[in-house]
Amino acid sequence: MAPAPGGGRRLPLRPAGHRPGSGSRGLVRLDVPALLLLAGRSRAHDTRKVAARAAEWLPRARVTVLPDATHHTLPHRDPAELNSRLTDFLNGR
Repeated sequence: MAPAPGGGRRLPLRPAGHRPGSGSRGLVRLDVPALLLLAGRSRAHDTRKVAARAAEWLPRARVTVLPDATHHTLPHRDPAELNSRLTDFLNGR
């Protein structure tokens, strides 16, 4: 494995045991609470497909779509709404 810039070690991009071409078959379902915040106006991802895949692989995920956000504006489009969603999740609400 080649060293990373600055002399550190690069971590593999795929989990151990991943087979090329395995796609989602190489994933493991994670039974942990997760918050998935999606941008309703994203051109980078199909929000419906991502939400459906999350429901399949993250059964305890809470999927939230921020309808006016894009892929790039999600962090700052509506900071109060984003903060509210994050704190509710972290506080178990």
